[in-house]
Amino acid sequence: MPEEREEKAPPVETWPEHLSELGDRQLSQLAIDYQWLDEEAAAEKSGEEFRRRREAVIAECEHRGMFSLAESCRKPSVRQQTR
Repeated sequence: MPEEREEKAPPVETWPEHLSELGDRQLSQLAIDYQWLDEEAAAEKSGEEFRRRREAVIAECEHRGMFSLAESCRKPSVRQQTR
């Protein structure tokens, strides 16, 4: 059985450039993933790198006019607000 390879994100310094090369569908999925990660990992405990990457995802969404997706990635979830 082939071994599954874990995907590794590019270094945080080149993250914005990486995001600009993604298609809209890939960027949308990444924004959804970062919202989910924020809910699951409590971003305030996840560190500066996570926050920088998430903010870059939000900025790229806004740059492409995907404002509702950017806003959903930015907002804390209802679950997180009730903790």
